[in-house]
Amino acid sequence: MSLPANFVHWTKVLSKFVSIEILVQALSVSSGIFIVRTLNQKEYAYYTIATTMQGTMTLLADMGISIGLSAIGGKVWQDRYRFGQLINTALHLRYYLAAVSIAFVTPISIWMLFKNGASLPYAVLITITILVGLYFQLTIGVLNIVPRLHSQVSRIQKLDLTLNISRIVLLGLSYLTFFNTFVVTSAASMALGIQRLVLGNLVIDNIDRKAPLNEEDKTEITKIIQKSAPNTIFYCFQGQITVWLLSIFGSVETVAEIGALGRLSVIFAVISSVMNGIVLPSFARCQSPKLLFRRYCQIICTMCIFSAALVGLSALFPSQFLWILGSKYAHLQSELILVIVSSGLFFVVNTMWSLNASKAWLDLVWLQIPGTLMAQIFAVILVNVSTLKGAIIFGMVPLIPGIILNSYMTYKGLKNTSLNI
Repeated sequence: MSLPANFVHWTKVLSKFVSIEILVQALSVSSGIFIVRTLNQKEYAYYTIATTMQGTMTLLADMGISIGLSAIGGKVWQDRYRFGQLINTALHLRYYLAAVSIAFVTPISIWMLFKNGASLPYAVLITITILVGLYFQLTIGVLNIVPRLHSQVSRIQKLDLTLNISRIVLLGLSYLTFFNTFVVTSAASMALGIQRLVLGNLVIDNIDRKAPLNEEDKTEITKIIQKSAPNTIFYCFQGQITVWLLSIFGSVETVAEIGALGRLSVIFAVISSVMNGIVLPSFARCQSPKLLFRRYCQIICTMCIFSAALVGLSALFPSQFLWILGSKYAHLQSELILVIVSSGLFFVVNTMWSLNASKAWLDLVWLQIPGTLMAQIFAVILVNVSTLKGAIIFGMVPLIPGIILNSYMTYKGLKNTSLNI
């Protein structure tokens, strides 16, 4: 009995995608674990703060530009000149927003590093290296839309491999020197520079890099920025709230510990890549209410089972999980379980949000901010946010209203879809 052609096709697509993605994530995890095990706790705390600040600036420099790129790019991607205009316009806006975010976040970065024991010159030096990496990330974030809209999946994965292989090589060379946060962040920035160079050469055939700015594109993206700004700013800081709290109220050791435990959450990265690259586009194309409901339940149940399995494994074999991080973090058994639970909940909520967003079932999304704030007010009364456990729980509680809200938006979306057919 022969297998259905559709099943065979998707099996081949998934196998190829997942196999390369596993390699990409394995390289990423390897470099992350190497850093965790090699840096002492104080240096790893500095590294955690530095990468958190870099991530904050990257998010603030986007502010909805990527949404505009996808929306407009989907119409003009076949026109090399117009696509070039869009890319250059988006880069112009991104550099402007980056300048604003740098002006705001850089002093905070230096202060947080200094507060946790770094000398002022060292704090400034680390911050300069993450700003160099930010510069490359700004361009990469815009140019990446080119291979994505051209469905060049293998090219995207090759770019990811380039980044991770170059990072590991540079980290290996750096280990031969005085290995500290400055050296590690410098290696990461250099790897981003290599990826930026390769990506720039790859997109030349698809866009005109010398095309002038387009005022219509600028106006449309600016409108998206204005609408997205409140949520972006809120979730930018909300997503990093645990590190922020421990950096301000905790100790340098707790900052290092939350950063180290966070490395284990990358286990969710492979399935997230499959979700974004294959599952979401398929869900977005589906129009049958019954099939949508079945697909939604299948996807969410799969994510819940995956998350629950990881929580169970971390509870059964905590020592083995913590061995990956090194002896400095071997005592964090209960905190490990909390982090995996928190990461699993975030993974499920993010999946629900992505599914709703793919069908534009977001009419009540404005309730997320007040719901999150209310949950945090409740949490801060119950837990001590200066401790590692307290900070993890504080970051976990706001995920509960997220599950409730996304479930209701899905219900409304499925109901409206049924009525419209």
